[in-house]
Amino acid sequence: MKKNISINICGTIYAIDEDAYQLLENYLQSMKNYFRNEEGGDEIADDIEHRVAELLWEYKEKGMTAVNIETIKEIINKVGNPTDIDDSTHTDANNAFTSETKNNDGQEKENFFSSFGDETSAFGKIKKNINTRRFYRNADNKMLGGICSGMAEYFGIGDVIIWRLGVLILAIICGINISLSFIPDFISFLISFPIPFIYIFIWITVPEARTPEDRLRMQGRDVNPENIREQVVSDSEVNRKEPVKDSSNATGCLKALLIFFFLILIFPLLIAFLAIILALILAGVATFGGISIATDIFPQVTWLPELFECTRPMIWTALIASFFVIGIPIFFIVRLFKNDKKSMSTWATTIIIIVWLFALAVAIGSSVLGTMQIEKSWKYQCEKESTRNGICLYDSHQWNVLDELGWEVKELDNVDKWLSEDRSGYGGLPNEALELRRDNSRNAMSFSLSRTEHFDEGDYVLESLTEVEGRGGSIKALEGSKEVAVNDLNDKGQQLWTMDWTEGKELPIFENPDSAGWNDFAKENREHWTYRVSKPFHHKAGDITINISADKAYMNKFHIRHIQLRKVK
Repeated sequence: MKKNISINICGTIYAIDEDAYQLLENYLQSMKNYFRNEEGGDEIADDIEHRVAELLWEYKEKGMTAVNIETIKEIINKVGNPTDIDDSTHTDANNAFTSETKNNDGQEKENFFSSFGDETSAFGKIKKNINTRRFYRNADNKMLGGICSGMAEYFGIGDVIIWRLGVLILAIICGINISLSFIPDFISFLISFPIPFIYIFIWITVPEARTPEDRLRMQGRDVNPENIREQVVSDSEVNRKEPVKDSSNATGCLKALLIFFFLILIFPLLIAFLAIILALILAGVATFGGISIATDIFPQVTWLPELFECTRPMIWTALIASFFVIGIPIFFIVRLFKNDKKSMSTWATTIIIIVWLFALAVAIGSSVLGTMQIEKSWKYQCEKESTRNGICLYDSHQWNVLDELGWEVKELDNVDKWLSEDRSGYGGLPNEALELRRDNSRNAMSFSLSRTEHFDEGDYVLESLTEVEGRGGSIKALEGSKEVAVNDLNDKGQQLWTMDWTEGKELPIFENPDSAGWNDFAKENREHWTYRVSKPFHHKAGDITINISADKAYMNKFHIRHIQLRKVK
């Protein structure tokens, strides 16, 4: 039993089987497409349609009650011959079209391949196929888009199963062997699977051979009315056949593996897409007052509103652009798996790709600008937190160490902003020490650090353990403005690297030094510590200020391991 419909052609109603109608419609549409770009092409297409109507009328007068597919094939055989359509002009135009097509498609290929092989060799056959055929996705034998079967048609070698296995093996090799540790994991994952990305790109950009003309070009045959007629009839024969299920376990497994790879590919895209949606929600909450709530809960991030305010336009732009950058590939992947959907037009696909490229550029540009602004704001905030009395150190931790050691910075010019360093605490020395180094300006150093403490009445000496490269600095003990003790950095003092432990342990600046750590501390750490001690002075009860200073001193570094006033009586 067949479904029968009614059609109106040139004013006459005909009952026609559905498959016969489909064949007739495909043929007439193919003729219109073929003659569309020729002068008078519409008239030629109308002539063909009128000729079909005349032949249908003849069959009707002979007593035909319903038009079947065999009748349509007979009519197409009578009408489809190029010599019956019009005159030789169209044949000449067809030859010119075919020649131009071959020249446009094959000229560059011929220039490249002309010096390799002949038509009897395998390479010569490939060369001939490439020069005469166009690359389409094969809709008649597709598993995932028809790319592998299209390549098999284009190159004319190998079974389509071999092509599919080759693509799968390449995807596995790339996924296993590529590892880039210097980039984020997500980007490394995407780069590790280039074959699926290339496959999807071809799937999106290469058209599917849907029309008889496309299938002729894919097979390397001339596009002319005669061949179009044969292709239309051939297509109808294929469509009439009952679909045969492929029971091959190999083909089923191959399809399953390919689908698995695409699922692996889409999974990180979906994660990124959900992350962007979450980021958009958070940005919306922050924009409409949520940022103030966050600062109330976490007072230590009082700088966050200012940072968000200066980067808000770039954050929104980058997130919206990223939404399209991730969303468009997901849209295409999902759409490509829905074989019941019609293919998008070339214009629609081109516009979407242009939108994606524009969104990618905007996302990258906004991210770069936002990162620069965040870095600038963060640097400003850090400088603000690490600045006292107009003096900026590397971070607030440097000020905390100075506070623990009791030092107040009054001047710091051409000195590196990192002043503190961790030490071992050998022999009872503090775990924190100061390190004044000349900065990159290479100019003379000027600095002044002071520490004031209350001392009882008695006799004291000023002693220090330092390492100095250069000349010009001094360590002084002051009662008010009166200088009571000095460690002259120009004298040699007692050099620890020249002592053994039995001599070094007698130095009063140490408390119970052990012999095991002496060599590591005094001789093997490449720092030449020098011990200096002033002459004793008598002090009446009151404050004493210890001052470390240099005025335009040409010093490379000044390490201060420990400075103290020690009571001798």
